[in-house]
Amino acid sequence: MISPQRVIELPGGARVLFTERSDGNLSRVAGTDADGGAAARERLREQIGVAALARGYQVHGTVVRIVSEPPTSAAPRPGGEQADGQATSLYGVGVMVLAADCLPVALAGEDGVAMIHAGWRGLAAGVLEEGVRSLRRLIGAGPIHAVLGPCACACCYEVGEEVHGAFAGAHRNGRMLDMRAIARDRLLAASVADVREVQACTICDPRFFSHRREGARAGRQAGVAWLS
Repeated sequence: MISPQRVIELPGGARVLFTERSDGNLSRVAGTDADGGAAARERLREQIGVAALARGYQVHGTVVRIVSEPPTSAAPRPGGEQADGQATSLYGVGVMVLAADCLPVALAGEDGVAMIHAGWRGLAAGVLEEGVRSLRRLIGAGPIHAVLGPCACACCYEVGEEVHGAFAGAHRNGRMLDMRAIARDRLLAASVADVREVQACTICDPRFFSHRREGARAGRQAGVAWLS
């Protein structure tokens, strides 16, 4: 059961949750117990009290889809609609991304929410900025609030020169990259009012799935946002 203390409340009626390993593998295709992914999603939907969950087939891109009607399924298949973020102003619809070291980012404003999947490629290409633009189309000029979820953090996230080069060496400590700090900088530059952080590294915190730590056995946790 998801404790109410884990649900983050944001201005404008938004709620945000980042699931943990104990909530199950939310993927239907990746990691151990993927055959239980559909059931895990249904439990999540029931526990947060929404009618439907919306997500896209994630490809480390910059597409953020505006959800204008309740989805019939939260289980896109390869070859389906590609999107690394979802935004909506619908009540009763949770927007969701899956991750296992990538950074899930929640955005919220008055009567609108978005959830973004930001791996290093998407982060470098501008997926967070696209998320802000998509949410702006729904809420207008009001303030936007952000929450950064659990991800591979600067303590453990060792990357090569290609990755450091994509960010022009920003927030580099030797071979380590602080993806969370880069995300914060980009969100504030995009005029997000404030950025909160869930302080957890998926690589070294066993509460979370981690592709770096577990390889193909790693399941996926979810970031989900909804209006309440």
